[in-house]
Amino acid sequence: MNREGLSKLLTEVQAGEVSVARAMERLRHLPYENLGFARMDNHRTIRQGFPEVIFCEGKTVEQVAAIAWRLLERHGTLLATRARERCTRRSRPRRPARSTTR
Repeated sequence: MNREGLSKLLTEVQAGEVSVARAMERLRHLPYENLGFARMDNHRTIRQGFPEVIFCEGKTVEQVAAIAWRLLERHGTLLATRARERCTRRSRPRRPARSTTR
């Protein structure tokens, strides 16, 4: 969730369009989400304007893929550094990306 999304959610709660319980459900992954092998900073988008970046070095392909898919699910944006080709193949979205760089 980014700043605009948080602002919209709070406005909807204030207007009575979204219940407090529903808003709490949508916010449950803030600020951190424990994946067991990594802690994802889901609050970073609100603080910095861009979601957490995956530092791939030292992680297994499965770990990188799990983090990548979770980031895409939560934020729709992904940046991974020091990724080997086998990681990028496994983590690549199955839907068209907005932009890709290599």
